[in-house]
Amino acid sequence: MTSVLESRQLSLTLWRDPDEELLELPGIRIGTRPAEGDPAELASQFYDEGVRRVALSQPVELGGGMDKQTLVWSMILLRELTSWGIVVDWRLRPGEHSEVWQRLNHLYPPAELVDQPDAPAILAEWRETFYLCKCMFRRGPGFVEVRDRRAGDLSRFVIDDPDYLAVIDKLIPGVAAAEVPESILREFVDEGLAGLAGDLAWWLPYRVHRWPWPSMIV
Repeated sequence: MTSVLESRQLSLTLWRDPDEELLELPGIRIGTRPAEGDPAELASQFYDEGVRRVALSQPVELGGGMDKQTLVWSMILLRELTSWGIVVDWRLRPGEHSEVWQRLNHLYPPAELVDQPDAPAILAEWRETFYLCKCMFRRGPGFVEVRDRRAGDLSRFVIDDPDYLAVIDKLIPGVAAAEVPESILREFVDEGLAGLAGDLAWWLPYRVHRWPWPSMIV
């Protein structure tokens, strides 16, 4: 499903290797590209092209420092890059949303938390506890299963109501909140499965592309 969102402020720097110590070696850096297009398609394309590390040119601003379309586009890109196992260099400015990292800790850890007093402790915990498939979803015939370990323990959701599945389909690429039933969106937000930025909403769990361990472990 194609995203209706766009990024207006970002560019992306790409490398062929995830190791920070190798980034300056000949042939590792691919170059810089504008952040445009469908973020899910872009992440898949990057993986197919051999991209293994991506840097965002500006911090992701949760306190109004970037327009809401760019914010949601960026969050979807982070979700999709993480789902492919691509390392992401990004910075997060939480603003007043100081606890939101607990719902984002399934994403590749940021390099910096900007203007966050307890940033060192948060970043240390985020990095120490991060692993792929921490909050993921997969589809079956007529249902979506979500496995969420962001809080430490496994929370498992099986969603089979057609109305809820239709909302998920709209949330994955990002959607105007007014285009989905308010009650269903509120349930997803309360469970930490959807994010809101102004009048835009998006799906937080990512799809599994490659199992890092046997599926029963995840």
